[in-house]
Amino acid sequence: MAKKNSAKLQALTLVGQVGYTVAIPLLVFIALGAFLDDRLSTGPLFLLLGLALGMLVSFYSLYRLLKPFLSS
Repeated sequence: MAKKNSAKLQALTLVGQVGYTVAIPLLVFIALGAFLDDRLSTGPLFLLLGLALGMLVSFYSLYRLLKPFLSS
């Protein structure tokens, strides 16, 4: 019984890590891009660059997080 609960807890922990791994870089880079666009009056240029960079960082971090599970 304890092993089942432990496995469920590990799965929930992994789901939480995946969520944070994707959400935090996206939010940070989008916010930074919006801030730069506002300060420099460049339209959505830095917002889109922040979105692209946030996606790249998120996917790379997600790959590193899930790499041990992909090889098995």
